[in-house]
Parts: sequence; structure tokens; C-alpha cells
Amino acid sequence: MKSIVEQSHDFLLPCLHKGAICIDATLGNGKDTIFFLNHKVKKVYGFEIQEDILKFTLNIINNDKLIGILDGHEKMLNYVKEEIDAIIFNFGYCPDSDSDITTLPDTSLIAVKNALNTLKHKGRMVLVMYPHDQGRKEAELIEDYLKQVDHHLFYIEKSYQLNQDNSPYLIQIEKIK
Repeated sequence: MKSIVEQSHDFLLPCLHKGAICIDATLGNGKDTIFFLNHKVKKVYGFEIQEDILKFTLNIINNDKLIGILDGHEKMLNYVKEEIDAIIFNFGYCPDSDSDITTLPDTSLIAVKNALNTLKHKGRMVLVMYPHDQGRKEAELIEDYLKQVDHHLFYIEKSYQLNQDNSPYLIQIEKIK
């Protein structure tokens, strides 16, 4: 079976082409951005709130198609003025970093709402949820909102491992109208 990361990438893959505009809403160490860039997309916006991590990741990736933004993902509409093909969020904290610095329920909900508004027709978005203490509240808030989203406009699906409590899981979204 495929990992959560592999599943998220498989879901986004049909949206990636040479003209694709993507958002890595939680840049961290840049693994999702590298996935986008390896598929020859036109541009990736990468949001990161920790300056040292942003600088490190920009230095490692070193690609002019990546626009690194030192700001919260909830402010994406201040930077992104075009329709987006693919968006990924990995909620929680940056691996191998300070686990006390996490995404937050209220700002993450704003970010998800804004991200839905940037998707183009047939654009896709993946939310990778990590149900640690802070993450459970964040996941509940986001899921409660997504349950109210018009099913005629967006197809939304949740995938998780049934036989393991607190395992990471995916919410996959496609804009259908």
C-alpha cells in the first residue's frame, strides 16, 4: 500500500503540467514542492512562517519557479492572484523542527477557505491531517466547514487507516464547477 504522502501526490498528479500553478501551503522541508517541480510545473508558491526553515528550504531547492513566502498560509490571497491547479497542506509541525510551532485551527480554516477560492475548474487540493493534540481540534474545525461546502461545486473525500487510531489521513478535494 502507498503512504499518505504517495497517495496525496497521486491525487494531485493529474493537475500537474508545464503551465500548472501550485501552492505548497505548508512548505517546511519542501518535499511537496520538490514533487511539484519534478513534474515541470510553471510556478509554486510556498508558504512558511519560520524564517530559518524558509531560507534553508529555498537554498536546498534553489529553483526560480519557487516563490517562497514568509507568511502564514491564511494570507495566501495577498500573494496569489491567479487560479491554481494544485494545492497541498500538511497540517501540524515541520518534521525535524520545533514541534511546539504548529499550524493553528483558526488560521488553517481561513487558509482552506481561501484555497478553495483559488482553485480553477478541475483543480485539486489535498489536506494531510495529523491528529495530534492540536491537530484534532484543527481537523474537526476544518471538517465541520467542509461538510457544509456545496457538493455541486466541490467533490470532497476523506481517506484514513481504519485499524490505527491517530494515524495521519487525507482529505482530497476537486473543484467540479
